[in-house]
Amino acid sequence: MKLIFWYLTAAVISYLLGCINTAAIIGRRKGFDIREKGSGNAGASNALMTMGKGAAVCTTIVDMLKAFLPVFAVRVLIPQAASVPALAVFVGCMVMVGHIFPFWMQFRGGKGFASMLGFTLALDWKLLIAFLLITGVLLLTTKFIALATITCGAIFPIYRVILTHSLPEFILLLLMFILILVKHLPNLRRMKNGSEYSLDDVKHKP
Repeated sequence: MKLIFWYLTAAVISYLLGCINTAAIIGRRKGFDIREKGSGNAGASNALMTMGKGAAVCTTIVDMLKAFLPVFAVRVLIPQAASVPALAVFVGCMVMVGHIFPFWMQFRGGKGFASMLGFTLALDWKLLIAFLLITGVLLLTTKFIALATITCGAIFPIYRVILTHSLPEFILLLLMFILILVKHLPNLRRMKNGSEYSLDDVKHKP
């Protein structure tokens, strides 16, 4: 019963935190639905395309924090949580689920990259540095943020299982990678036919 309590509590709180979609909130304050503009994604990359650098930076920071803070709290600030298997990873995954499927947006949210970075920072700052380097290289060579998201999502479960040998963590992160991959299938199709938005499309945004 104790484990069920921890997981249920973590699921509800983490999901609701994930539902705080910064790009959508800023877009609504500006009078439009961000899902109807640009790439149609309610995340930082589309905030950059449709509203500029200020909105993109704000979106990235908030979306990272909403994942970082609960995962960090479970790992460091709540001693009782240490005895619950894979709870920190479960919390991070549920934040990402909330970001991707927010109830107040008809379950059509973002794609979770900034939240995954915040989640990663709370677990292992060295992995975050690796993700940022990978993202930088892929943006410079391909101009597509979607490829960075997919690549980092694929590395995450492999790295963690090598580091921790935790099968529950591996399964949770593998499921998240599958979700990320499915959400990015439209991006991959647009890359194939040459219609995907790239870094070059937003370089003149203020």
